[in-house]
Amino acid sequence: MIIGVRVAFAAAIAGFLGLVWIFSAKLGFERGLLVAIKMAGTIPHSKVSSLALSLIPTFILIGFLAYHAGLTRSLFEAAKRWVGWLPGGMGVATVFSTAGFAAVSGASVATSAVFARIAVPEMLKLGYDKRFAAGVVAAGGTLASLIPPSAILVIYAIIVEQDVGALLMAGFLPGAVSALIYGGLVVFLALTRKNFGPPVRGFTWKERFETLPGAMLYSQ
Repeated sequence: MIIGVRVAFAAAIAGFLGLVWIFSAKLGFERGLLVAIKMAGTIPHSKVSSLALSLIPTFILIGFLAYHAGLTRSLFEAAKRWVGWLPGGMGVATVFSTAGFAAVSGASVATSAVFARIAVPEMLKLGYDKRFAAGVVAAGGTLASLIPPSAILVIYAIIVEQDVGALLMAGFLPGAVSALIYGGLVVFLALTRKNFGPPVRGFTWKERFETLPGAMLYSQ
């Protein structure tokens, strides 16, 4: 990894050399090499063929489809119009919209990457601090590790041999509570610090309700 080899190939090379080393010590180099080659051809397939692991790329794909279809922007616009009036409102809107996207993507990196393109430019345009804007997106992205479908929880359930569905559902409440805590923290910082970030006001109730069909379509 230090010399720039991709993680997947670095792990594969290290694992294969480890197998050769272990079996060569027991069976000799030639037989140990043959056994290592056979195991290297069967173990990866048995691991990646798990049906539970198929959830991970599927939900990441759904998340990016939602982004390119413009549904994530609709979700962010709805959050901005409904909670943007709060102190630090754009930060609060970002937290809740990342929580909504986390319920689809299942990946923290994908969530952060999507809203770095949507929320950060909006906050910078309104005069929010660049570090704060990036921090809110990064913090909101971590919600995808709790809110189902969470790729991390899927992998963890397989490692500890627990029911994947039950563990995913167990992560919903902590994820929702974390989103509320993050949103409350943004409001607290905006109240205690000057020029932290202006609220977004001026939306009528009609304009707010106009965003609900897009947000509801996204949730479906």
